[in-house]
This record gives sequence, C-alpha cells and structure tokens, in this order.
Amino acid sequence: MNVIGAGVREIRIHVLGEWRVLYVAKFDDAVYVLHAFQKKSRKTRREDIEIARQRYRQIGDYVMSATITESSGNVFADLGFDPAEAVILQMRAKLMSDLREYIQSSGMTQPAAAKRLKIARSRVSDLMRGNWEEFSLEMLITLAARVGCKVTLELAA
Repeated sequence: MNVIGAGVREIRIHVLGEWRVLYVAKFDDAVYVLHAFQKKSRKTRREDIEIARQRYRQIGDYVMSATITESSGNVFADLGFDPAEAVILQMRAKLMSDLREYIQSSGMTQPAAAKRLKIARSRVSDLMRGNWEEFSLEMLITLAARVGCKVTLELAA
C-alpha cells in the first residue's frame, strides 16, 4: 500500500465479511496499525486511505513518544469483536490454519484431501483459500479429528 506510505502493508481477513488492517512495520520499536475497517466493495474507500495516510504522517512525528498498546493475544478482540465471539473466531482461525498447513505439508492433492476429510473438493478449496465463514468451529474440529489430530480445549481464568 505504497499509496499511503513506504512500508505500509495490508492484512486481509475474511471472517464475517471482508476486513482490512493497514499497518507499517519498518520502525524498530513497534508495528503500527494505521487503520482497520470493513471493506464492502472492491475499491478501498478514499476516506479509509486518507485516515491511514494521516496516521502514517503522524507516526513520522511521533514515533518515539507514542503510546504503544500491546496486543491482547487475540487479533479479533483487538479489532473490537465481542469477547466471546473473538474467542470463537480465534479458535476457528487457528484450526483452519493448522488444517491448511497439514494438507500442504503432507503433499496431498485437493482430491486426496477431500477423500481423507470426507468433504467435497470445493470445501477443501474453501479451506485452502481461508474462507473461514464457510466452516463452523464444530466442523473444523471434526475435520481435524478425521486427519488424526487431537483437539483439546483448555479453560483458564
């Protein structure tokens, strides 16, 4: 996203719609999130670009004295999702990532993965593309079990 500034990158999140996080990681002290927003069309709104540009310029003047907020460890909570929903989204994201990594590292083709997971090839394609909205937490747990992974849930106060 050099249109905003040098070193600006974009994270695309496909959960409950399309989300974007614009950030810059070229400074030694921190990664700065410039703007996070829901994208509702193919083109990024001018207002969203302008917000990120303004914040990018402010960082140049304010890098060393800026208040840095550490991540909670859950990007969905940091983006403002309801705490309960953020936990479920984080679990779904982790399971989907682990399943995708398993399929890639095993060298399975998508048809072979579909057979092993007992799902349609189009669903494997959704999994590999990270279409999280297509899979419930329960379904992802079932798929992990079908490839022999042990899924555990830990409660901590």
